[in-house]
Amino acid sequence: MHITLSDEVSAGLRALLDKEGGEARVRVRESKIGCGCKSRIVLRLSIDERSDGDLEVSAHSLPFVIDRDLVDQYGENFVVARDEHQVFTVTPD
Repeated sequence: MHITLSDEVSAGLRALLDKEGGEARVRVRESKIGCGCKSRIVLRLSIDERSDGDLEVSAHSLPFVIDRDLVDQYGENFVVARDEHQVFTVTPD
């Protein structure tokens, strides 16, 4: 698995992980946006711990985890960015 991110995004994620401490990881996860027929599934980030069945990779010295099923669904390469609302977004590459 490979994750691409900018230095700016890396610094923002590092600050979040530093607040959590311990075994915290950056998790790539699915998230539902909207409701009803206008809803859609997107990939987002959260701070979490590693679970059984997760794949783990380091990017910019940050620990990322993702469920194997998501890798099967979206592939092994992801790009992490921040959108105009400063929300971390993830896209398959």
